[in-house]
Amino acid sequence: MTTTQIDTQLAPAPAVRAWGRLVTDTRYVLTGFPPAVIAFSACLTGFAAGAGLVVVWIGVPLLVATLMLARGFAAAERARVGAVLGAALPTPSYRAAKSATMPARVLAVLSDPQSWRDLAHAVLRLAPSTIAFSFVVTWWAGVLGGATWALWGWALPSDDVELPELLGFGDKYGTIVIFYLAIAAVFAVTLPAVTRWAATLEARFAKVLL
Repeated sequence: MTTTQIDTQLAPAPAVRAWGRLVTDTRYVLTGFPPAVIAFSACLTGFAAGAGLVVVWIGVPLLVATLMLARGFAAAERARVGAVLGAALPTPSYRAAKSATMPARVLAVLSDPQSWRDLAHAVLRLAPSTIAFSFVVTWWAGVLGGATWALWGWALPSDDVELPELLGFGDKYGTIVIFYLAIAAVFAVTLPAVTRWAATLEARFAKVLL
């Protein structure tokens, strides 16, 4: 008698997959904002200084250094973006120097279209990153702040006017707790969609340029 054994792989439950996606998207957005600020400051400063000094030649090595720095930021972003898009971005082919001389290497970097696209991404990525970061932080703050308000709301100054009171729901502590719990529930329900949108916005912007 021949016995056929079938190995069944159990797929994660939908709730587990949704939580994993939420964590991945949140991590991508939150960890992307600091390097976006650094890339913007460093690459924009380097480009401005290099372009301004190119007439006296010292600007040329500054531009080359800035483009190489932008390549580094681009490589780091390509490594991150796969978790959001589901596939890693391929490493582009940068233009190679026709000879081993320094002028040839400099010309190869300055005439490489992808290097300039990397620079554009380094400078412009701050816009989608800021938008994505703001939404994700706001939604997580709404969930955590509203859900835990009962634990720390009592410590607020007594003369503060809470939002439920301004909306006409009264100033009783229990009413305020329920109100913020309801707000937290709304943020919690919409949190996965908001974080997915924010992460996709930032990732697709990277995909277009990188």
